[in-house]
Amino acid sequence: MPRTLELSAAYARLILQSKVAAPSELLHGVDLTPADIADMEFIAVADLGPIFRNYDRLVASSAWTAELGEQFNIGVHGPLGFAALSAPTLGEALDVMGSLSASRSNAMVLDTRATDSHYILRITDVTGEQDFARWLAEVILKIVEVLLATILAHPVGRNVLVSFSHPPPVNAEALVDSYEASVTFNAAENSIAVPLAWRQLPSPLYDEPVYRANVIKCREMIAARESAGSITGAIRNRLRNHFDGQVLAREDVAPPTLEEVANEMHVTVRTLIRRLRQEDSTYKDIVDGLRREYADQLLRDARLTVADVAAIIGYREPANFGRAFRRWHGCSPAAWRRGDH
Repeated sequence: MPRTLELSAAYARLILQSKVAAPSELLHGVDLTPADIADMEFIAVADLGPIFRNYDRLVASSAWTAELGEQFNIGVHGPLGFAALSAPTLGEALDVMGSLSASRSNAMVLDTRATDSHYILRITDVTGEQDFARWLAEVILKIVEVLLATILAHPVGRNVLVSFSHPPPVNAEALVDSYEASVTFNAAENSIAVPLAWRQLPSPLYDEPVYRANVIKCREMIAARESAGSITGAIRNRLRNHFDGQVLAREDVAPPTLEEVANEMHVTVRTLIRRLRQEDSTYKDIVDGLRREYADQLLRDARLTVADVAAIIGYREPANFGRAFRRWHGCSPAAWRRGDH
């Protein structure tokens, strides 16, 4: 059975709190009451879509989407917001919004990528509802702009690019003026792009325990909401939580074995291997890929020695870590850290 497309019910609660119109008008065509919405964690797109449409018809401002996005504070975002704000760098904050957005919604897919000049967070709609997708993109990109401004401690400025794939709406000037970034329409995608050099900007709000704990919480929320999906993704989620726990504990504990993961997932080892093979994956490849990812990330932290990084990702012998790292990057961890690669 297909999963219900849904988002955080905070979107609906903020609209009801706007007092633009009576709740009955804002909820016209929706079989929900304000009390229902007050108790909901998530709301179906089938219900939020009409609420957005009613609000668009009743509100005076043509920039209501950006104004709504600006109202989302850290508490509204929950673990996703706390993880993004406490991330080590601005780039990793964007990565959190991309990789863990499913903890707040499955109505869109967010991902990050780098070009020669920019680091980009892209939004891809999965609802197929044209108006709803447009409104949601405008809300979310304002939310992300506010997040970036919080990390930077000043408005993002025109060096940041907000792109919309839809044409400019009526009275587009008001919407454009609601963003601090440069805004374009009829673009190839819905996205926000920061100068590539900003990716490594350290966040003044970085808090390692808060960051790791909320990343783990987001993954747990995603796993709890997904009744079906990629077995590779499910295993990667479990292993990420292991490695994040190791970062916090600074302990020398190897990743769980294939047998331990199979027991945790209540399947046989043979079944797990077969399902991974169906996705052109192996447990060894997943562990190896995550070790490489965490090694690259942790070596950027000057507080950690190469031996510390090796231990965190499960190499009890630094020499073994060194051999694996040369296989990944063609140089030693120390040389990679110095930039000699």
